[in-house]
Amino acid sequence: MSAAVAASRGSRVDWSGFGWAAGEVGLACYAGISTIYLLFYATEVLRIQPVWAGLALLVPRVWNVVADPIVGIASDRTRSRFGRRRPYLLGGAVFWGVCFAVLFNLPRGHASALDILWFGAVFLLNNTGLSLYQVPYATMLAEISRDQQVRTRLAGYREIVARGAILLTLASGPWLLGRYTSEAKGFGVIGVVFGAAIVVSGLVAFFSTGDTSGPDVAPHHEHGLRAQLATLAGNRPLAWLSASFLFVNVGDAVFSGALVYYLTRILGESPAAIGTLYPVSSITGILVAPLWWHAANRLGKIPICRAALALNGVCCLLPFWITSSHAVLMYPFMVLYGLSNTGARLLPNAMAPDTADFDQARTGERREGTIFGIFVFVQQTGFAVGGFVLSLFLAVGAHAAVASGSPEPSTTAILLTFTLASAAFYGSAFAAVLPYRMP
Repeated sequence: MSAAVAASRGSRVDWSGFGWAAGEVGLACYAGISTIYLLFYATEVLRIQPVWAGLALLVPRVWNVVADPIVGIASDRTRSRFGRRRPYLLGGAVFWGVCFAVLFNLPRGHASALDILWFGAVFLLNNTGLSLYQVPYATMLAEISRDQQVRTRLAGYREIVARGAILLTLASGPWLLGRYTSEAKGFGVIGVVFGAAIVVSGLVAFFSTGDTSGPDVAPHHEHGLRAQLATLAGNRPLAWLSASFLFVNVGDAVFSGALVYYLTRILGESPAAIGTLYPVSSITGILVAPLWWHAANRLGKIPICRAALALNGVCCLLPFWITSSHAVLMYPFMVLYGLSNTGARLLPNAMAPDTADFDQARTGERREGTIFGIFVFVQQTGFAVGGFVLSLFLAVGAHAAVASGSPEPSTTAILLTFTLASAAFYGSAFAAVLPYRMP
């Protein structure tokens, strides 16, 4: 074990911990670009019909059901001079970054079956690279330190990095697109720039960290995929935490996707208001992350996590009473949302390594990669399901509006989706974490 890793296992965070947190830049940039632009790029630039574009984006995400646990198990069993996880950081970041750049530089076709298959195939390769990088990267949080307070601070640093990277994405993405008269050219540049950001952040994480696996790196017993997952069924803390984090990510996807509809259809604002509201939430998150991890280290992660989830759910109900004449109230609301949502994301991530410790105490095996493979899959599934749920809510609202002669979702459907539906998912996350107990 290197001196740097030995230090990081103590009660403080050294430079290897900061370097590891910097590896979140690529993940956050990817989340921002893909959430905001990927479907638009597929339909408006590649001219793929929305239903086929949605299918081409959904099938590769289903692949992660298999890929994430497999990568986790593979990294658990990997032996190399770089340790168990770091080879995946290096190879995964390079492969993923290249695939992401290619994804936004596909030739414009005629929405033929071949064009749809080509787009779906490249997105499948992109998601494979994402799994190769994200699962081992997330797993390292359980190995960099055995000190729970250090882990909580590291999770906080990663949350700060993520929200800072989202700010960068929100600022630079539209700026890059606006520099070119051709949308295809603009998206091509976005692909190259953010593909490079993925590679660079992965390289920083690789070179900043040492071998975090320590002695006895391999699991004591060999298991197949089915046996690994069956064994995990006995890890009840992981089951409850994963269910809670699934609802958090569904809520995030519904809230973020419905925000532009709420602003434009309910408050009568320009879509450009997104460019100022989202930064308010991100900046708030950066400022309050230290408050969350200090509170968790002082009062305990479990009660603080429950408090954050409850606050996030209640917060989402507030826009129900904001009217177009008081649209300015959305800014303090986004401050409150950034405050609560930061805790709702930071605390489950800080608690995930504890479930790996519990698994080791229960089974005698070190299978952090297997556990984080499931946890990462839950996160990605939540975003995918959230987008699908949002489309269903809007479709139902549009169907209800047909009677009044409007082709768009009714304002009532938009209002209820943005407020009650988002609050319901965060409330479900709160309910799911209530049975969580860590012996």
